[in-house]
Amino acid sequence: MDLTVLDSEDISQVVLSIATPKAVCSILRTHSRVEAARRHLFENAGEARRDIEEFVRERLVDLKPKTYFPHEPAFCALAVALEALPMPAAEDFLSELAALRIAEMPISSRVAALCLKRRRELLATNTLAVFEVASPLLSSGPTQMEPTRFQQNSSYELMKAA
Repeated sequence: MDLTVLDSEDISQVVLSIATPKAVCSILRTHSRVEAARRHLFENAGEARRDIEEFVRERLVDLKPKTYFPHEPAFCALAVALEALPMPAAEDFLSELAALRIAEMPISSRVAALCLKRRRELLATNTLAVFEVASPLLSSGPTQMEPTRFQQNSSYELMKAA
């Protein structure tokens, strides 16, 4: 299994028929080919960067000025597949694609930006979840009348204070 499963007609139909990047992301998150690509990248994390770079390089030869990029749906699918994977290659690809502003690829950069935003929210949520368990700093624990620091402040305020 490799990333070429993302170059499929059914993924193209989803991306090209849906009006908003947010809807594209929602639908692709549950697509079986995107799931297969995500699982492949996760299970082969040591080779993921090479696989991603090779996939992108092989498709960029078809990028022509003033012509819609035919592999844009596959790039959207790859962005969604990488969204929640804990690897630097995922962050790099999403950041580079989100920063891209060319007329030949009108939707994939917006999909990547949404994936990058969701990725950072997921990372922040996972980080805060670690602090929601009993803290060694509160050795005596809160009294009945005294709320914990987590009950007093929002998570944003906690992050600023840290």
